[in-house]
Amino acid sequence: MTRPTTKRRGWLATAVAAALVLAGSSPVWHSADARAAVTQHDSASIGWEGDYYGVLTHKDGSFDVHSGPNTTVRFGIYNNPGRLQWFNAGGYYPALTTRFERDNSTVSITNLGDKVTIGGRDFVAVYSRVSVVNHDTVAHVLDPAPTGGTLALNRPSTTVQPGQTTNFDYVIAADRFGQGYAWPTAAELLAAGGYDAHYAHMTSYWDGKLAQIAQIQVPDPQLANAYRAGYITTNLVKDGNRLNVGENGYDAIFNHDLVGMLVQLLEAGDLNRARDYLPTLISQDDPNDITRMYPDGTWKYNWPWAVYLRKTGDAAFVRDNFATIRQTAHRIETDATGPGGIMKATVAVDALGYWTVDNQSALLGLLTYRYIATNLGDTAEASWAERTYSKLLSAVNARLNTTISANGLSYLPCAMDVPNSSANVCGQTNNGNWASMFLFGRWAWDGQLWGGDPAGPMISLIDTTYDNGFSRLSNLPEHTFGGYPGVSSAYNAGYGSAGLASSRYRSEGIYGYQYLVQNAQSAPFSWWEGIQSVGTSNWSPGTHSTGGSGSSPHMWGQANASKVLLDSLVAEKLDGSVIVGRGLPNQWLRDGATSSVGNYPIAGGRRMGASITASGADVRLTLTGSAPAGGVRFEVPAFIGNIARASAGTVDSAKGVVTLPPGTTSVTVTLARPPVFTEKGGLDLQGYCTSIGAVNGVVLAGTTAYDWRCVTGTGARVVMDLDDACQRQHPHEQAIFSRTTAVADPQSWKCLA
Repeated sequence: MTRPTTKRRGWLATAVAAALVLAGSSPVWHSADARAAVTQHDSASIGWEGDYYGVLTHKDGSFDVHSGPNTTVRFGIYNNPGRLQWFNAGGYYPALTTRFERDNSTVSITNLGDKVTIGGRDFVAVYSRVSVVNHDTVAHVLDPAPTGGTLALNRPSTTVQPGQTTNFDYVIAADRFGQGYAWPTAAELLAAGGYDAHYAHMTSYWDGKLAQIAQIQVPDPQLANAYRAGYITTNLVKDGNRLNVGENGYDAIFNHDLVGMLVQLLEAGDLNRARDYLPTLISQDDPNDITRMYPDGTWKYNWPWAVYLRKTGDAAFVRDNFATIRQTAHRIETDATGPGGIMKATVAVDALGYWTVDNQSALLGLLTYRYIATNLGDTAEASWAERTYSKLLSAVNARLNTTISANGLSYLPCAMDVPNSSANVCGQTNNGNWASMFLFGRWAWDGQLWGGDPAGPMISLIDTTYDNGFSRLSNLPEHTFGGYPGVSSAYNAGYGSAGLASSRYRSEGIYGYQYLVQNAQSAPFSWWEGIQSVGTSNWSPGTHSTGGSGSSPHMWGQANASKVLLDSLVAEKLDGSVIVGRGLPNQWLRDGATSSVGNYPIAGGRRMGASITASGADVRLTLTGSAPAGGVRFEVPAFIGNIARASAGTVDSAKGVVTLPPGTTSVTVTLARPPVFTEKGGLDLQGYCTSIGAVNGVVLAGTTAYDWRCVTGTGARVVMDLDDACQRQHPHEQAIFSRTTAVADPQSWKCLA
């Protein structure tokens, strides 16, 4: 949590490994037959929901099969080109495509997993297509040359004629969902269908799954695709119903990771499997298991149960498990043995200490337990939770005030009793743990959603803590929090969560997410837990992680990013109201921009939608679906002290809130001062086109500013995304966008932020 990042993986993980080696053993999360080589630089997951041995694919088009043949499949056609593109087919599907130029031909290698049933036995098969487009004037011999045991689904000629496109298709069995039945024969795999049929089945399946959760559309389409891809990858990485964190590093359940991952799934509306997932929560931390169990995971154990009860109203299932819920909640009181009644010392942040994150975790656990007890009609337990919460909050505030006063601090320390310094990781150069409580503690923002009283230094010092932490980073750009130590982490977006409870950092979660997408992917929409360095490589456009630790993909990190993105747009409170637009960046109020969430789950099994559209000084909110029982609070940051009028509801311009009663379906808020954006320079369209694989650069296909086209190797002219071009050209200017000052002038494009 330090996230236990360097913790379990770091010195503790090293200590565990060393101890196991001395004992004549080795740490293994899966059985010993999973031995395929793993590239520890770039890795993304493909496969199928709940498969047991996930498949990792890499930017050279190779992939690791960890079961059955235990092999790495490679394609000899890959020749380490000077530039390549690596992306999810369709923007977010778990079909990873590597594209590059060779011999005046465009080569694409796409790998995907699909579930196949043969003779009543379920398998995951990986289907690969190597597509060659010859845009030369002469023929070329281009052989995919697969190694690693694939079966050819077709056998076209390797001589590709000018202007011809040739597809070479392959299959290999990769997983059998943890079962021991026989693997399919070659004949059975070949008879199970071709690449196109399995690609269509795969896309249909995942689109059906995505339709069940909240739908996000924002002005930065990469964030919406990252959200979709994150949900899919969570389902790929899990084993059965076990929500594991990773495939190549943390192929196991970690108790506080599981809490956060499950909350995100439930809040996004993935409720159909909740009865399968909730029993996998770990109700007791194991002091003998220093790699996977942490006390804060126990103290927050009630949180997913409360979310489930709130969203579904399924009191019967929660009541059936209430004995464990109650027992776990009371561990908080038992563990409040620190000085003055704060929580006990733990290794939550890489070393033994009285960590702020632990105390916030316990406070959130008490709030959510109070909700559960109240709704189950156990007034005695609800009263106990209220008393214990008040007592702990008083002790926490008193201890923090003493530490802050004695040391003249202007920020919230990550430890309750000492300032951030080189003596603990929170003062270490470029160590992101200075913000640990802002994500893993959860109380600052989520505590308010669950009825907590926002008072004391943990609230009043949020802004100055962000100020202080960012100012102490060395040679890092804006909107990254550091690593362990390093440049960034998979938690970078999540560290902005507490910003939603602040005055000046309410969009930090979104900016932090954009930083990850633009600068630090280790694979398409995948990130290492700890990102030690970023830089350029032959994967373009943009910079990417060049050194990482933990796992990639890392699903707790992705869950945190997805949650803060959704919370920034819509979030339900305990009183039945829904907050809309709390973290919306000013740049998303540019003329014509729309940000929306559909199919969002609210109390009692209902769903709603909210769409924010900007037009000049007007910001319009349209609500669809079920009406929240407590109405809607429209709280865009740009509203603060800036509301001229609103067409409905009650206006508090000083706080930037328009309160809408239940049943209101729309409101237009007129700003006294529309957002003003700063010009960041022009665009290098030639460079952008070549960076995305359009090797023939840019051409002006007409006479207006909207007539620029990227030209592929085949000569095809494709419309370019000029907002994306601005983001790629200015990767540290989050939420940057493009605008033309004169449609008749093709040279008038500018980047604004």
